[in-house]
Amino acid sequence: MSAIVRKKDHSAREHRSDGPRLDDPRVVRTRAAVVDAARTLFLRQGYSGTTMEEIAALAGITKRTMYNNYADKAALFTQIVGDFMAFAEAFAQGLPQEFADDVTAATLAVTLDDLARRMAIAILRPEVIALRRLLIRESGAFPNLGAEYFERAPRQVIEALAKEFASLDKAGVLHLSDARRAAAQFAYLVVGEPLDRAMLLGAIPPEDEVIACARDGVRTFLARYADRGARD
Repeated sequence: MSAIVRKKDHSAREHRSDGPRLDDPRVVRTRAAVVDAARTLFLRQGYSGTTMEEIAALAGITKRTMYNNYADKAALFTQIVGDFMAFAEAFAQGLPQEFADDVTAATLAVTLDDLARRMAIAILRPEVIALRRLLIRESGAFPNLGAEYFERAPRQVIEALAKEFASLDKAGVLHLSDARRAAAQFAYLVVGEPLDRAMLLGAIPPEDEVIACARDGVRTFLARYADRGARD
């Protein structure tokens, strides 16, 4: 009988040592508060300038609770960058929907205008610019994270664009010699100059200026790769 009791006590201790489950609503709320606080502080004052104690204070939790959920600051930073990567991946994966309907020479300009507008606004968000600048600043501490961000964000968008442009070339709507190069040119024409300004100066142009730049970029792209009837 005593052996059975000891076995039960041991099992109970093992169960208690496991701690709360990750899908426990309290844990979910706590981890969300930590991520929000860490994102705010990292983007505001940098990775090196932020402490776990500051994150815990902003999240409204104790330092012990903080470390029960996240082993260290690097794990938090990596997760936050991963969240931004996931947003970019979702954008890239949604690009085929832009071309779900048959795009013709008559509808090409409207399709690309809408795509360019949404693309420019998505890239030139303050938090995205702040993250990009932060990744550059912290490249010494996280040498692989910048490369991963490039692969999962800008490069995926370019590759998705290239695939759709290649289909339009095959259909005779665009006339390309290199779909990937055309996709890269499209991206720079749409958002390159405002992005450079934001990255180097920290100043994002007004939205109407961003949209105007994107639309002019589309016109330049069409002048190079589309028939005259598709340029208007």
